[in-house]
Amino acid sequence: MWYPAEIDVSIRPGWFHHPAEDNQVKTTTQLLDIYNSSVGRNGVLLLNIPPAKNGLITQQDIASLKAWKGALGKTYATNLLKGSTVSGLGASKVAALLDNKYDTYWTTTGRDTTATLSFSLPAAQRFDVLQLQENIMVGQRIEQFVLEYKSGAEWKTAATGTTVGYKRIIKFEPIEAQYVRLRITSSRLSPTLAAIGLYKQADVAGTK
Repeated sequence: MWYPAEIDVSIRPGWFHHPAEDNQVKTTTQLLDIYNSSVGRNGVLLLNIPPAKNGLITQQDIASLKAWKGALGKTYATNLLKGSTVSGLGASKVAALLDNKYDTYWTTTGRDTTATLSFSLPAAQRFDVLQLQENIMVGQRIEQFVLEYKSGAEWKTAATGTTVGYKRIIKFEPIEAQYVRLRITSSRLSPTLAAIGLYKQADVAGTK
């Protein structure tokens, strides 16, 4: 089963337009945080954008939305795992993780409820965003996972989570590594993944 949640947020302090709040439109950084904590937590984001009395969206709102769209586009333009050598359970199906097709997916054979997928990147990359997607057509299964990266001879934790669902995004402190692995430590039935990606969130310093 998969139970979607709707997250209702306004781009302004209130649900309606007030000229006195034109300088309180949410910034790009705030909108990115909202995206990561709503869409990135298996939810559906409903962003309220109230028109002014003339029926038009104000320039302040438009500027913020364009900057947000630009930041999202830059962040997810390149999946840093592309070109990786992948190994682990169900290795014959790992191509489905990076083919940008939601109807193809990786899963284990038999009744495994844990699994490890290891990625060897062509070269070390700097990243701070993990994105995962389950194939919810066969249910939401993953209950716990951890992303690790190799530092010298030691494996260190980059991020952990307890659900994936349609989409899970985790933002963490920037890491530079060539070898990473996703360990699924708990799952209902065999785990499934339609996609995995590592990204570097676009720099939005000084933007609105």
